[in-house]
Amino acid sequence: MNRVVLHTLTIGIACLLCSLILPGTAMPVQPVPPKGEPDAAEGSLSEKQQPLFDRLNVAEAWNITKGDPAVLVGVIDNGFDFYHPDLKGQLVPGFYFSGGYHTEFYEGIAHGTMIAGIIVATDDNAGMVGLAPRCRVLTASQGMLEHKLLQIQKQFFEKRPKADMKELQAELMKHQDVLSKFGQKWVVYQVAGAADAIHYLVDHGVRVINVSGGLKKSLCPSAEAWSKLEEAFAYAAGKEVVIVLSAGNNAAQWEDYPGRSQTVIVVGATMLDDSRWETETEFSGAKIKQGSNYGKRLSVMAPVEKILTCQPHDQRVYQTPDSPMGPTKVAFKGPHQLLPNGATSSAAPIVSALAALIYSVNPRLDAKSVVEIVKRGCDDVGEKGYDIYTGHGRVNFGRSVKLARSWNVAGGKKAATEDSPDLRK
Repeated sequence: MNRVVLHTLTIGIACLLCSLILPGTAMPVQPVPPKGEPDAAEGSLSEKQQPLFDRLNVAEAWNITKGDPAVLVGVIDNGFDFYHPDLKGQLVPGFYFSGGYHTEFYEGIAHGTMIAGIIVATDDNAGMVGLAPRCRVLTASQGMLEHKLLQIQKQFFEKRPKADMKELQAELMKHQDVLSKFGQKWVVYQVAGAADAIHYLVDHGVRVINVSGGLKKSLCPSAEAWSKLEEAFAYAAGKEVVIVLSAGNNAAQWEDYPGRSQTVIVVGATMLDDSRWETETEFSGAKIKQGSNYGKRLSVMAPVEKILTCQPHDQRVYQTPDSPMGPTKVAFKGPHQLLPNGATSSAAPIVSALAALIYSVNPRLDAKSVVEIVKRGCDDVGEKGYDIYTGHGRVNFGRSVKLARSWNVAGGKKAATEDSPDLRK
């Protein structure tokens, strides 16, 4: 997920904050957002995207479809830049989590803007292009509570900019009770809010829902909130909606994601050479290992190396004197950013875009068929066949879209390929 300071969750006390599980929050051990390559880097935006598109075999899929405006992708994330030049008209304002602050500041809208852009940035030749540029996104904005952890951290480094990790941890220990209460409240807010958002998105006609956050049962302190989330996942499955989850960035084995593997796709991250994404970041003298999570629930992989993203285009959101996360001071480098890697947050929307193209070419498919088509279309990487580190392999857009075009629906009848029905009704 986003963010400028998410690495804080690697600190001792921060671990109790399982805290940032959904977008707008951090997953444990989430990296500081990379600064990206200089604006003067050679090559057009389309040229910067080409290595990723080639690896995904996008051109073959686009010869068949670039998507259908009737196919809506729900995105649950912190917030969105609705008037970004590549996203204007592509994002439909939808659900807002109840009880949070929906204010415009960099950390509040950057991550959602990045995710939406990977899926549906328009193909008008003026900026970057999303992987399903003729589809649209229906948004579900998480917003933000008063983020005690990040507020305390920002205040600490404002006074002691050269402090190391050990000193920061000592400072956080002074606020243990406050942070513990905040962490539990924050996780329950996100989990319960995601359940409500899923119901809203399903009821408003989405075919796919993207959640680029670390939803994990053992991180949730409320059995009631988790049960509500599981019910929402079941509701989506019953309405033939595919949910795509990012695997998480802890370089650890995770198994307790919500939902069932038949209709939920868990996506890991690779580099362009098909190696699993892993990295080590240094922060205040401490080394933080990060990487794509793995396990029996892992479905597929997507490359996130040198990925071009949309960034908030309005300079005012980069410098704010106060916000639910404290003051914002981020350098504005333009409405696009080429990230060295996008972690699993960026892998999930790649697969959400593929699912949207599959529904575009064959709108009568059920959710289980879409998931199966995504898996069968993969190029095998890692160990031969399925394995817990790379799943069924790296997604292949061209192969999966071709499969979808001729896939039979339940009962053995040939699937229709006529235009999609109006899903907004």
